[in-house]
Amino acid sequence: MKIQSDGSLLVREQITFDFSGDFSGAYRDIPLREGESIDDVGVSEGSDDYIPGANTELGSFGVPDSYGVETSSKRVRIVWHYRAENERRTFTISYRFRGLAVAYDDVVDVNLRVWGHEWPSGLGSLAASMQLPDRAELSPFYRVWGSPAWVRGVVARFPEKATLRAVQVPAHQFVEFRVVFPRSLLTSTAGAQVRSGNGLPSIVAEEAASQRAYAHDRERIDDAKGHPVRTMSSLLLLGFGPALGLMTLVWLVYGRERKTAYDREYEQEPPTDTEPALVPSLVRQGTVPGSNEFTATLFDLIRRGRYKATPVTTERPVFGGLRHEDVADLDVTLADPKVETTPFEEPVAKVVDWVVDTEGERLSKFREEIERDRTRNSKLFTSFKEGVTAEIEARGWYLGQGLVWLVVGVGVFALVAVVLLWVGIDGWRSAAPRWSDVVLVTLGGCAVVNAVALLFGAKWSALWRRRSAAGEAEAERWEAFRRYLTDFPRLKEAPPATLELWERYLVYGIAFGIAERVLQGAHLHMPDELHDQSTIYWISPTGDLGSGASALAIGDLASGFGSALAPPASSGGGGGFSGGGGGGGGGGGGGAW
Repeated sequence: MKIQSDGSLLVREQITFDFSGDFSGAYRDIPLREGESIDDVGVSEGSDDYIPGANTELGSFGVPDSYGVETSSKRVRIVWHYRAENERRTFTISYRFRGLAVAYDDVVDVNLRVWGHEWPSGLGSLAASMQLPDRAELSPFYRVWGSPAWVRGVVARFPEKATLRAVQVPAHQFVEFRVVFPRSLLTSTAGAQVRSGNGLPSIVAEEAASQRAYAHDRERIDDAKGHPVRTMSSLLLLGFGPALGLMTLVWLVYGRERKTAYDREYEQEPPTDTEPALVPSLVRQGTVPGSNEFTATLFDLIRRGRYKATPVTTERPVFGGLRHEDVADLDVTLADPKVETTPFEEPVAKVVDWVVDTEGERLSKFREEIERDRTRNSKLFTSFKEGVTAEIEARGWYLGQGLVWLVVGVGVFALVAVVLLWVGIDGWRSAAPRWSDVVLVTLGGCAVVNAVALLFGAKWSALWRRRSAAGEAEAERWEAFRRYLTDFPRLKEAPPATLELWERYLVYGIAFGIAERVLQGAHLHMPDELHDQSTIYWISPTGDLGSGASALAIGDLASGFGSALAPPASSGGGGGFSGGGGGGGGGGGGGAW
């Protein structure tokens, strides 16, 4: 590069390509800022000058040894054509850069980006020199800088020229070469921009500030890495604190249950006629039933007379099939199909109707029969669950306004994360990150964590939803009844006097998942004349809880239904460089095809 006496800059670039394969074109883009222009463009290779006038479209075909120039207000594009195959070629690009130099009253500032961040590949070695218009004394008015500081390089100044050398320049990393010399070396300013006042103090201050900012960024980053406990504590607080705070506030306002004046420990009878498929969800503040509710509905339909259950015995292998024993079982048949069922009970009835058919089926065989057409029956099970969910929603048991605030929180955190990460990553310097960019990216990551935490929190309905006043009053009574079913085998209170109440005990016990406790109570307290009449209890004369209805292992039966009704499985990521730079003109990038 040579600075002319009018302030314009003659630039001569030598670019070496190592071609692997067949190539025929290359280009060089040079950005322009306001007041800058480029002319006198030429392309050559060795002693051969290329001919102007070629096609400037990237990827186009052109006559070898020709070039074209395309100019706009934002850039100049130089395209040249050749023929190369598996070889090294060096091309020389020359042009005059006008308006790059800035002439102040005291000095001239030439700040050129000799390597642009647009280059997609790294550079092993970079050498540049800038010849002055005339000899200059090595005084404070003649200064040289290379930037940014994180690029490995050195600069030097001599009376006739300044030099820059850099090595191992990463991909997408710019290199700037800044030379300041006395204004008296120019004879005119026709090729430069003119600004009044002295420029040296502000230029020196700018470079010093850039160096201080770089050093300060390194100190803060090193300090964060040197105190991992403090840093991780801060990240945890930023990553989860806002989300936990919002979730706590939502729970206090919208999720925390408002207790009623109800103070009874036990309810000796079912407090309402609510179906057994609905009660467990109300008590646990849920909306989706499971296999316990399905099993309870089956036994409730037997109790209500839609089906008839007859005590029988079934032979069961024991000791690995070495011997067999008879165990109690129930033979279920269709009794009265006209028994009224709710919409959500109808899918259960369809499953059972299909299993028992016209001849009936033993309860111990239900799972095996259901699995014969798992696809059909799993759809009915899904319909049962959807029906229960719809019925719960229709009864207005829950108030769920808190979910809106969690959704809004997720949206806000997601938006903040996008903005912070976009800004932080867009300005990220991989070789030497700025502290501000580190903070932006870190805060963006923390915003992502907060959004994810709120998403997980939204899955926990008790956080943002509570029962209505009527729903809470009924839930407290059902909870008292559940405690009674759990404790009544050891209570000395009078047991139920009617078979209907005993059978309702078992049905709701199955729904709550405590059927074994109810069976234990029946074994201890149920009169013989009642269990002899029951269609769902059958306690053997020996009083052995391993026989009779308990031998059906109702808990295992419910889990078996859950497995059988599941959908079938489908088959089947001077000195070193200083400052941060960023103010130089020129630069740009290029490539080949």
